[in-house]
Amino acid sequence: MFAALGLATCIALAIHMALPYRARARVDAAIARLGDWVRAQVDRATGWRRRQRQTRAAALEAERAIRRARESSSRDKPDGEWDGNVYRPKSFEKPKKPH
Repeated sequence: MFAALGLATCIALAIHMALPYRARARVDAAIARLGDWVRAQVDRATGWRRRQRQTRAAALEAERAIRRARESSSRDKPDGEWDGNVYRPKSFEKPKKPH
């Protein structure tokens, strides 16, 4: 089996070398397109798991960032009042000493 495959490869390469330049370029371009198509099909068949895993990891990381932001905002919040969407801390109500 391997000998037959090797012989077929040698014959194909000999024919390729005997072709004129333009025909050889067309054959090379067709082989490159075929290789790109095969590679795209393999990536499409195997890449869905990677994309699914990346999507899941991104959602988990976003949830962690939101949780960290909520926890840090609730711990470090000074006393104050909300007036609509404006927050006024109690520290602003103290009169400052003149210099």
